[in-house]
Amino acid sequence: MRRTEPKITRDTPFLFGRDGEMLRKIVDAAAVGMMVCAMDGTIVYRNRAFVRDFGADVRLATELFEGEGAQLLEQLKDVLAGHRDEYVGEHRCLSATGAPIWVSAAVSVLPSQHTGDPLYLVVQLSDIDRRKRAEKALAESESRWQFALESARQGVWDHDARTRSMFYSPMWKKLRGFAPDEVVDDSRDAWLARVHPDDQKRLLERVDRQNVGEDGYDILEYRERHRDGHYVWILSRGKPVEWDADGNVVRTIGTDTDISHLKAVEADLAHAATHDSLTDLLNRRAFNRALEDVPEDGQHCLLFVDLDNFKPVNDDFGHAEGDRALIAVATVIRGAIRKTDCAARIGGDEFTVLLRDQDLASGQAVAARLKAAIAQIAIGPEPAKRTLSASIGVSEFDSECSVDAIYARADADCYRAKKAGKAR
Repeated sequence: MRRTEPKITRDTPFLFGRDGEMLRKIVDAAAVGMMVCAMDGTIVYRNRAFVRDFGADVRLATELFEGEGAQLLEQLKDVLAGHRDEYVGEHRCLSATGAPIWVSAAVSVLPSQHTGDPLYLVVQLSDIDRRKRAEKALAESESRWQFALESARQGVWDHDARTRSMFYSPMWKKLRGFAPDEVVDDSRDAWLARVHPDDQKRLLERVDRQNVGEDGYDILEYRERHRDGHYVWILSRGKPVEWDADGNVVRTIGTDTDISHLKAVEADLAHAATHDSLTDLLNRRAFNRALEDVPEDGQHCLLFVDLDNFKPVNDDFGHAEGDRALIAVATVIRGAIRKTDCAARIGGDEFTVLLRDQDLASGQAVAARLKAAIAQIAIGPEPAKRTLSASIGVSEFDSECSVDAIYARADADCYRAKKAGKAR
């Protein structure tokens, strides 16, 4: 009579002990390479996936691991001694073609059914070479960008609106004087406390617009306090990179750059554009703007200061001594006026002074002090040393006067002083 196989259902128990051949077929058909080794590393069984990936000629398990046999044995020491039941690690392994690949090795102990002592090692080898290459490429890419950002002194920040948290890169911290491993309070209040008071209101409005990706607000410039107390200028660039289902921004990433040196250069250029390079007083263009911006109410005075007989100073003592004399005159003028006033060098030996909200009498008093102070400036070596003198025109004006008219009036007064004998 023909034997019929019992019908197998999902409730039918699978008894390995009763069907060793079925179990062998299952293991042999597994997609992952598997081998069974004696405790000395001799391979006693290998499935088809193992033969396909690693070959059929290998006799010792450690021969598979290129240059790592001793290292693997060290890792397996406790397993081989029976102190551990399993080991999982990643190792370089020789493939069937002889090329090294990365594998994940899972080793477990198969004990004797009678004594319980370790009898065999069951080893599963999963090919993770593609993953490791991808990880390496990613790490190299991240390292490359990280190096580029660090070299450019750009700190990275990452704002997650879902968790209300911020990530700060080591360079971001370094720009502000924090240690690389220091925990930084990432709350908005803590950040604002470091922002210069003059920048806070403007910055708050722009940050909120940056966080929602509004056009034109992806770049911010502001001052933030360094750990040692001074302020650094920060150029912050940021854009949203993630949105929720409703279109709300949930993540924004950006970079911060310390542009303090650029701001210093910018300030120097702006200063040079408005100041005389020798005396550091205002130049004519900047002084003209000051005249145009005088308060509408009240009277003001313009002093036109012209040094007497200055050309012989350069002729007799040289231009270096002449420059020293002009610098001394500028110093005298600064000391004679208030912070609300301003002075300029508008020509070779011509100076002007704007006295805001001062009448003619007050202007004449300032002019008299200036004339006396300039007369104390000694120039040239002994015994040829001489003193300077100046003729000063004083003109009162209001905001209705044009700049040309103000100059013309003060220049005429200065000319009359010179014609009347100078030094007056």
